[in-house]
Amino acid sequence: MSQLSVTLQRRDPPLAVVALYGEHDGYSSTRLDNELAVLLDGGFGVVVDLSDTTFIDSQTLSVLLATRHCAQESDLGFTVVLPDEGHVHLHRRLDVTGLRTAFAVFGSLSEACDAARSGVAGGGRVHAGS
Repeated sequence: MSQLSVTLQRRDPPLAVVALYGEHDGYSSTRLDNELAVLLDGGFGVVVDLSDTTFIDSQTLSVLLATRHCAQESDLGFTVVLPDEGHVHLHRRLDVTGLRTAFAVFGSLSEACDAARSGVAGGGRVHAGS
């Protein structure tokens, strides 16, 4: 079963760390989408921590991409934590889908939090077929 944890940091600006554990697919993507929407509506920048994630499907990636877009439009930070080691599948998924440059990916939680607090919300625009 997939799990997610939300940690709120009410410093200025407020930030939420959403940690995904295990495998995430279409079943869990609805809950993730709801949690992320509530956080953005509350004015929180978001850090998605994939350090303990073993699998994400295309629907989960779509939720993350849509949330990144909403964060940018709201001038809120949105970053992703994805360490280099031990996450070959996740790195490959980002490469194959062409989404590596769409997200601001950091190797550590502290770097991702600092960037999100600074308003970093990802890379360039993603076009169909990229």
